[in-house]
Amino acid sequence: MIARTTAVIEPGGVLGRLTCEPPLTLRQVRSDEPGCCQIRLVGTAAGPLAGDDLALSLQLRAGARASLQATGASIAQGRGGSRPAALLMRAELADGAALHAEPGALIVCGGSRVDVSVDVALGTDAVLDWRELIVLGRSGERSGNATLRWNVTRLGRPVLRQFVDLSDPALTGWAGMTAHRRVLGCALIAGPALASRTIVESATAVAQFIDNQTVLATVLSTDAATAKRDLSELCDQIYQIG
Repeated sequence: MIARTTAVIEPGGVLGRLTCEPPLTLRQVRSDEPGCCQIRLVGTAAGPLAGDDLALSLQLRAGARASLQATGASIAQGRGGSRPAALLMRAELADGAALHAEPGALIVCGGSRVDVSVDVALGTDAVLDWRELIVLGRSGERSGNATLRWNVTRLGRPVLRQFVDLSDPALTGWAGMTAHRRVLGCALIAGPALASRTIVESATAVAQFIDNQTVLATVLSTDAATAKRDLSELCDQIYQIG
């Protein structure tokens, strides 16, 4: 399946344009925050499945503000020699735009293969809080294979280029990778008011200084609930020093 979903957000919380293709469906909901466009990501079909090519793109005009939340987890499935699924999530933030995005957990089932890419372009004074959660296998199940790639630029210049390979058991068992923990949580936080610095909360929860406006937080856990909690607490610390 090939699916492309695109949303354009205008200033004042206005959803200017929306094009959806299953399984990536977006719905605007009422916002309690004035001037912010609240969007929900709804899974309207199974996916990502083997061979799928899925892309979600968000474009925020200058000064626009938006929040993206998933209504549930995505489940990567597929077995045998089939091609891996590809899931691309792209965000383009114009000058002064702000986006908080939690596209939901991705559960990588046994036998599946999925390549995840997060591609972000930041304008001047753009503010971003993007949180990813990858779960390697369902409870009691061996994990499938997954990769996670970050490509972040600001005014066209590279900010973060990172590739995490979660498909090799020898690597995932390494203490410098996941040490066999099945949940990886990441958050990229950026903004002109951020006082960036490295925070080592524990051996499995670290916020890394990227540049003066950007921090990458990473946590590891054996379950999704704990990973999400630890990531939230680490992000709270980041904002406290901002």
